[in-house]
Amino acid sequence: METLFIGKNYLKFDELPSTNSWLMERLSVQHFPEGTVVFAKHQTQGKGQRGTVWTAEQTSSLTFSVLLKPTFLLIANAYDLSICIALALHDCLNELRPGFKIKWPNDIYFEDKKVAGVLIENQMNKSSYQNAVVGIGLNVNQKSFVNLPNAISLKQILGVQFPVDKVLERLCETIEGRYLQLRASKYQHLKQSYLNSMYRYNETHSFRSQKMEFTATIIDVLRSGRLLMELPNGEKQDFDIKEILFL
Repeated sequence: METLFIGKNYLKFDELPSTNSWLMERLSVQHFPEGTVVFAKHQTQGKGQRGTVWTAEQTSSLTFSVLLKPTFLLIANAYDLSICIALALHDCLNELRPGFKIKWPNDIYFEDKKVAGVLIENQMNKSSYQNAVVGIGLNVNQKSFVNLPNAISLKQILGVQFPVDKVLERLCETIEGRYLQLRASKYQHLKQSYLNSMYRYNETHSFRSQKMEFTATIIDVLRSGRLLMELPNGEKQDFDIKEILFL
């Protein structure tokens, strides 16, 4: 697939605190075309989900942000974009070898370890979606992770040193492919692909809520992005990202 617009405007930095923050801070005063990619060889204060920090080894990891303008999306359907981006990462990595899964909401896991994460920061007004800054962190060539026992890199999985720029180029293509499906209103196709690619989908596992530890089965992800689970007694409950932990 020839890239049409994602990555056509490419801004490269040796170091930034956060590619997401850099782009978000400038959107109000500077125009950037949709598909703008901001890449940093080293990100010193990368942001993750739940207010966490994305830790990346200099030059060994891929840390970048993409500007999208999904004005065609209803604000109530903002999670559709998260599905789209997670699938794009899943597409790219499973070309290397099968086995990568999407851990709700949009992390990428190989077996039980995290190889990539996504943070989407939105700009909306009361009636419409304006901008989405999609931050992606991918562990590419890192050999070890200090105090991060749940992390893994492509090199550790495949035993191969990857050119980071080539991985970024292919990711831009898969993001564009899935984003064009989203723009073409192919939500049902994207949703089914997402469920088929989910980590622990339709499997019974242990989880922890704010109140207790329990066993349940992931059965769906609601349009709002909440995770729908079925308890052993048949009761169904849904959870937001801040309300549940995978064990």
